[in-house]
Parts: sequence; structure tokens; C-alpha cells
Amino acid sequence: MHRLLILLLLPLLTAATLVPVASPAPAASPVRTPVSAPVFGLNSHLATRYPDPATMDVPAELLTELGVTWAREDFHWHRVQPRPAMWDWTFTDAAMRAILSRDVQVLGVLGPSVGWATPHSGDPANDVSYYAPNPDAFVQYARGVVTRYRRYVKHWEIWNEPDHPYFWRPNPDVAAYTRMLIQTAAMIREVDPEAKILLGGINPYDTTFLRGVAEYGGWNSFDILAIHPYVNPYSPEHGNLAAAADGVRALMSRYGQKPIWATEVGWASGPGDRDTGQTANEQNQADYLVRANLMLWEAGIEKIFWYTFKDDPSNPYGLVRLGSGRTDYARQHLKPAFFALRTINQQMAGVNYVERRDLFTEQVLVNFADLQNWRRTSQPNGTLRPSTRSRAYGQAAELSYSFTTRENDYVVFERNPPIPIPGQPYAIGAWLYGDGSTHGFKVWLRDAQGEVLQFVLGPVGAPGWHFIQTALGGEVEPGNVIVPVPGGNRRLDFPATLQAIVLDDMVDSFVGDGVIWIDDIRAINGHEIYDLRLVRGNEALDILWSPPGARANLATTSRTATLIDRDGNQSSLAAEQGRLRVNLGSAPVYLWHRR
Repeated sequence: MHRLLILLLLPLLTAATLVPVASPAPAASPVRTPVSAPVFGLNSHLATRYPDPATMDVPAELLTELGVTWAREDFHWHRVQPRPAMWDWTFTDAAMRAILSRDVQVLGVLGPSVGWATPHSGDPANDVSYYAPNPDAFVQYARGVVTRYRRYVKHWEIWNEPDHPYFWRPNPDVAAYTRMLIQTAAMIREVDPEAKILLGGINPYDTTFLRGVAEYGGWNSFDILAIHPYVNPYSPEHGNLAAAADGVRALMSRYGQKPIWATEVGWASGPGDRDTGQTANEQNQADYLVRANLMLWEAGIEKIFWYTFKDDPSNPYGLVRLGSGRTDYARQHLKPAFFALRTINQQMAGVNYVERRDLFTEQVLVNFADLQNWRRTSQPNGTLRPSTRSRAYGQAAELSYSFTTRENDYVVFERNPPIPIPGQPYAIGAWLYGDGSTHGFKVWLRDAQGEVLQFVLGPVGAPGWHFIQTALGGEVEPGNVIVPVPGGNRRLDFPATLQAIVLDDMVDSFVGDGVIWIDDIRAINGHEIYDLRLVRGNEALDILWSPPGARANLATTSRTATLIDRDGNQSSLAAEQGRLRVNLGSAPVYLWHRR
């Protein structure tokens, strides 16, 4: 970093408290920085959900306003080949003309099944089916689509969520999917050697399916790994979205590196038939859109596609409300999330990344200089011993494990007495040296009510020291309540103590041994203010937000700065004695000032 820029990165202030200059948050892995220019795209679904081919320009014009340069479009089999001898390009041609004429690149999704091509007799022959297809018939359908659009579409995603029982019925079958992937990929490369192939978007938090694709020989059949990192109803921070790709990266260290795209991520703006307990509203949805895009991009995800463009009748994930139906794109139905996506695309055009400046302090809770008070509980699956393999100096802990069953194997090491956690930290983290596995590293915390709650910091990941962390706010899932108490609220009520560390196989089918190292465990305190520093030309852009709310004072050399809110509204902000004072909340703001 240039010395002048360092001098400009002066401390932030809260309303009454000076916050010390913060170093960038420790990266969770060497690749947790952007690897390309920001691309925030959209699942558009024009060919499959917009019912009028003659007026495709109506929704497509909003893509122009949003500033998206990539759209993910489905080429549904039942639409283009409703019968074995019949091809119908009406909807896909209309959608492609509307999208491509606006200089938007298309990621094409191949699938799902059509009724006539599956052995399941319960679905109409000429309509969509989510049952596993005849693979030869699927390849021929894919050949027809790729041949027709090969001049315009250079990226093809083979199926959608093949690891999900809803989308591959009756149950996900990694061997069958991998065989189809291999066949389809070979055909696509024959038809268009320039094409790039994406694995069907998978859940990155359970790597069982991905491991199966590799073991069945499918790793070299795709060029880009597509993930769907949904963490709703949790916020991007509480859901630890920044660590979404850590597990799949651990597998890449074994099988080979691939670019990662998030071809779906999103939050509903209210309850739906898949999210009956959804508590988000339209404002939350818009806030989360910005924060999720920023966190995934900074974590090295090359392209991110929001799900979705328009609400379904029973799932309000869209940027546009349902209104009077699928053709209703009237402006009064545009949600705050629409303007949030438009604004982030406008503000981040042509920017370069500098660093994240999360203004917090870290306090070491455990440095493992002394393991005398740590005891393994009843699971005979591992040992904890001292090691000189520390991150910087001193001693670390070496955790050796042996998971012997295809069930849930784990090992717990409890601290007696528990370690008090000072203050009310908003996150807890640990420095780990991984072994390339996706096993989960967890902690047990006992709160003031006596509840013992489990927090998942993340996968242990690839070899090399990296920092993993998770937020402590909000409710934990019921399965993470280790010791319940009457009237417990599944929230960490302070004061609290660190009671145990846990290594869990996460992928129950794993059987084997390994070793990881733990340098220390840290409580992350201070003001939960996130500051992403970017530059464009001679201007600095700080994107700031604070989920609990805070007042920040940012040092600047500008007399005035331009403040742009989440929705794109612009105002001038005068500096006072070299500082820009801004009230922060859940909605990110964009602050432009002189470098």
C-alpha cells in the first residue's frame, strides 16, 4: 500500500469513544480477497417465468436500469422440447433477444427434466419434472440448446441443485448426476470448444455431494464451481457468509483449483412456502443484498447472482413484487432491494479493492500455552497435545482425530474451569492450520442463564494458518443447544464462558484420521462497524454499515464528501476538522471523498 494512503487511513470514532486504528481483519484464507472486478448479476428467469414472448423487453429494460452485466437464465427442457420430436424456441429466442441486445451476458442453466424423459409416470409428459432424466435424452436436449445459442452463450450450468432432494427426485444420486455431467460436458466441448461449464449450484456447507463428484471422476468435467450459499433467515454476518466457500476450497486443495461463482443467493422479504418462519422484511432484504454481495465478492467469489428478479406467488425473493401477476413490472412494485442492487452496481463500477477495515479489537482467550486443564470428554476420537507449530511464536495445540464410522463422529475437549469471556464480544474466532478437510471447528459457550450453546466457526480448511470466526448475536439453531435450561432463549446472554472446543466430521460419510493445529481462540470486541475501502482514480470509496447502529467519524483530506445511501439518494457531507461524521445502521452507505 502507498505510504500516502496509509496516512489517510486514520481512526474512526463512535459518538463518544475513540476507536483505535484497526488493522484489516485477519483473512480467513489467502484467497479471501477479490480475485476479479465486482460482478453482481441476477437470476432473471425471463424464458421460463415471463408468460408473453412479445413483450420480453418490458422486464429486460429493468435489467438495463439495474446495471447488471450478467443474467442467469433457465433453458427449461419442457419449454424447448415438449415432445421428443418437437422443438419450440419461442420463449428462449424472445428472452435471448431481449437480454443480449442490452449487452448482458447470459449464464445458461440446462435442466430440469421433462415428463416424457423420466421413468416417473406422475408428471405430465410435456411439463417440468424434477425426477432424474434419461441421461442420453438429456444430452440430446442439451445439444440442441447449446448448438442453437453457442454464438451468444458461453457459460452453461448443468442442472440446478442436484444435491437437493426437491430438484433431483426421488433422492439425490451423485453417481448418476456425475455420469450425466461427464457426458453433457463432453458434448458441449465438442459443440463449442470455447464454452465454460459450471457444476450445478450446490450447497457449499455440506461438501458430501461435491466430494462424490470428484470420487466418481467428474472433477475435470466442469470449469467453474457454482455454489448456492443461502443462510436465511440469518443475516450475512450472523450466517458467516464470508466463510461460505471455505469448505469447497478445502476440497480444491486436494482435487484442483476452480473459480467459484455464487449462482444463487438471496433472502425473502416475508414468509413463503419454503420459509414459513422467515422474519425478514423488504428493508432487511435490501440491506442483506448489499452486504451479501460485498462479503461474497471480498471472499473471492468471482460472480454473484441474486435470487431472484420477481416474486413468485408464494415466495417473495424477488426485487419486484408479484403485483397483478407475472407480467406486472410496474414501478410501484419495485422493492427497496431493486434500488439497492442498482446502487451497488453504479457505485462499484470501475473500483479497485484496498482492504476491509473492520474496527474491532481482538482479545486472546486461549493461547494453548498450557493444556493441563483441557480434558477430552467421552468420545474416544482424538487427542490434544502441545505443539511448537505456532502461527508466530510460542506454543499451539495439536489436535489429532480418528473418525471411524459413517455416522456423526466428533471429539470434544472441555476446559475445567471454563474460561471467562470479558465484556460482550460480538464474534469469536480461532487461528487454525488445516489439513484439507471440511470438518467443522466449533466452540461451546455457557451463558448467564446456564444454557450451553454451540457456535460453528467454520471448516478447518486447507493447510496453512487461517482465521475463522462467527458472530455471537441472534438465536442458534435448536440442534446447537447443547445444554438447555427452562425458559432458555437460544441466545448468548452475557456474562459467558468458553467451556469446550469441538471438531465435528460434518460429512458423516468421512472415515479417516488427521491432524489440525490451533494457535489461539479470540474474542472480537468493540464497535461492530464494517468499512470496505475501495478506490477509483483519485477518489476513495468507503462502504460502511453497522448492524447494531453506530456513529462513525472518518478522517479525510476532503472539505466535503458525497454520501450515497443504499437506495441511491445523494447528499453532501461537510468535513469538520478533517473528519466526516456519519450515522450508520443496517443499511450500507457509500462515502466518496478525496484519497
